[in-house]
Amino acid sequence: MRWWLLVRAQRFSFSPFQAIRLGFIGLVSNILAPGAVGGDIVRAVLIAKNQRSRRSAAVATVILDRLVGLQALFLVGALASFVPMPVLDRPALYPVRLLMWSGSVLGLTLLVLILRPQRRHSYLFRLLEGLPGLGGMFSELTESLLLYQSRPAVVWLALSLGLICQIGQITGFYCCALWINDAWVPSLVSHFFFLPSAQLFAAFIPLPAGTGALEGAMQWFYGQVRPPDVSLANAGAAGFLAAVAFRVATLAIAAFGGVYYFIVRREIVQAMADDDTPRFSG
Repeated sequence: MRWWLLVRAQRFSFSPFQAIRLGFIGLVSNILAPGAVGGDIVRAVLIAKNQRSRRSAAVATVILDRLVGLQALFLVGALASFVPMPVLDRPALYPVRLLMWSGSVLGLTLLVLILRPQRRHSYLFRLLEGLPGLGGMFSELTESLLLYQSRPAVVWLALSLGLICQIGQITGFYCCALWINDAWVPSLVSHFFFLPSAQLFAAFIPLPAGTGALEGAMQWFYGQVRPPDVSLANAGAAGFLAAVAFRVATLAIAAFGGVYYFIVRREIVQAMADDDTPRFSG
């Protein structure tokens, strides 16, 4: 739904049903592609498929959706660091706090600058649009940027949905940790603090869906926030098993998306061949 908002702000004809449909395809692709952005590439290709105009703008909606999601991830981690908890003040976690706050400040600053009203005939826009071979693409992206600047509330609403999404995902991970029924599990607030960093780490490791990277990161974080009466080995094992349970839940959702795709595959192919593909409507 966050992506749907960003696409609709570009005046494409794009329904929530299409957003869910292509989102499921991207989710399945995430399981197979290196890192956690393979699904974004698939979504970008599909939404730009058969576009006779403004293909760059269509692809840009996927990129902005990813950036908004990352910004929400930074904000959740930064806000959780405000909660007074002694385990979060340990020196080994200082870089995590710095990363969350740096990402939040830089991301919000970038969003404010992007959404600041600009005129198309400004020097920078004229320079980019005049580049040989790339001018047309920059002209299209400039038009997209101006549309977002005319509707900044849409982008901020998308960021709010991103926060809800990240809070829900982290809460889901915490539920997986509770399901393991280990003798000790870090608090939900602790997960809000360190899980965003673990997810970022997994997203940029070139392994399918970051497999192994998330599990290793959670082993380390659980070890850092463990109480004195819990051994490092037991804490690491709890983190590993929680990540595995979360991975299984994610695979189950992706499997559901894969089944859904094959059920409506003919409709998807037909939609992409017809005028059902998101197009510029004005």
